[in-house]
Amino acid sequence: MRRDLPSRPASWMLPFICSLMMLAASRSIIRAQLIVAHRGASQAAPENTIAAFRQAWREGADVIEGDFHLTRDGQIVCIHDANTKRTAGANLKVADSTFAELSQLDVGRWKQAAFAGEKIPTLQQVLATVPMGKRIFIEIKCGPEIVPVLRKELANTKLSPSQIAVIAFQPEVIKASKTQLPHIKAYWLAGYKRNAASRNRGAWEPGIESVLATLNRIKADGLDSQFDPDVLTAPFVKRLRDAGMEVHCWTVDDPFVANRLRALGVDSITTNRPELIRAAMLSRDLLPFLDVHLKLDGELEDASPHHRRASFAVGDDPQANLGPPRFRPAVFGRGFDLQAKDRIPTVQHQLPSTGSICLWYYARAWYDYQTILDNSANRNAWEFWIYRTGQAKFRINPEGATVAHQFHRTGDVNEWHHLAVTWDRGNKTNQAFKLYVNGQLSDASAWKSARWTPPGEQFYLGGGQGGNTIGNGVWDDVAVFHTVLDQTEIRHIMFAGVDSVKHAAPKGGTAK
Repeated sequence: MRRDLPSRPASWMLPFICSLMMLAASRSIIRAQLIVAHRGASQAAPENTIAAFRQAWREGADVIEGDFHLTRDGQIVCIHDANTKRTAGANLKVADSTFAELSQLDVGRWKQAAFAGEKIPTLQQVLATVPMGKRIFIEIKCGPEIVPVLRKELANTKLSPSQIAVIAFQPEVIKASKTQLPHIKAYWLAGYKRNAASRNRGAWEPGIESVLATLNRIKADGLDSQFDPDVLTAPFVKRLRDAGMEVHCWTVDDPFVANRLRALGVDSITTNRPELIRAAMLSRDLLPFLDVHLKLDGELEDASPHHRRASFAVGDDPQANLGPPRFRPAVFGRGFDLQAKDRIPTVQHQLPSTGSICLWYYARAWYDYQTILDNSANRNAWEFWIYRTGQAKFRINPEGATVAHQFHRTGDVNEWHHLAVTWDRGNKTNQAFKLYVNGQLSDASAWKSARWTPPGEQFYLGGGQGGNTIGNGVWDDVAVFHTVLDQTEIRHIMFAGVDSVKHAAPKGGTAK
């Protein structure tokens, strides 16, 4: 995770961060998210095949989603398009073909030679893959004429009604399903576009009033919504919740977006990559563990919800007139640009016995003993520094209990890097102390856990102890937690920022 220049803000994050900030007023209901495998695990295997559905279960999906059409001889088959050209090469229209004709086609080779021989499966074959406790979303791609056949098919499955849901873009399909299969949940699929011709030019349609009217008219159990950050907002979700509707979302392969949807409290997230999204989802509320948060967006006050510390010290002379601190464009807004030793921010906080530190750092150059973080305990304890070789170290006692990371000697300067250190003084193994760089574990074994120097009552950005060489760079989004963060949590903070944990509570796109 690198950004090129501190003179340029990380604009790629800004729309998402603004959306996350809007969630503060809507945290009353947060649900656990089901991970729905879009056409199976279709990133790894050919879509809508038995191979893709089995792969989805191996990747930990809660639900599989498949697309279904009715054949000329009344069979329900699993295929997305109305014809077979894209996935089979041969151009047969599904509605005009028999199942026997469709069964001759290979719909796996287009993806990869290893999948050659995969066939278009029937609904019954797909249902047979669903394990106990898992679910299936049956997307109807044709019209209401399929519903009577679907009713007969579902009467013969061993799955319970709670394991099945029907989804469709056509409102009349959902209406027919709720009429003929009232015990099966049904969700209306909705995508959005801007209406340039209306009086409210540029408005997204359908709007929330239109969505609710349709859901109520067809007696749907909820909405399965396309992800668009301009539409799927906290107020939009709240209106649906207030109307008693479930809220599902498609199709999301970005871990950051998935965690934004988690914060919104959607019921499920449809993805082509269930394993990736499952691994990226936060499983606990980090807000109660946040002790210090230096946003550094033009000020140096602690922004954590529990404290409002003044975090800026001006050397030994409180009357010194050294001018205001400098702030530069950074990853999240602006970052603190260290100018001189008298400008080092001092935070009056003793690091916990079990905890984590996360920060973004931009180094202008590598040089010996470049200090990123320091502590009042000892000039050689609880400090983070970098050598001219690009080797970064974090040390917790003067005898050299360190974890380390090797940056490129020349290539990693003038770039942003996310740094995180975790520790647990109660853990006697060599896993008690870890360093993550740009979301990856760098070192967890080059130290001995017998000796821990107790941390001092304050820590510094860029130096502080006499004789240490101060940092020459920019700091952004610094945080201290009194818990050991895992890799998923560190990566979430790296992508979404520390502010995102203030708006996310515990567990409770592309074309569809």
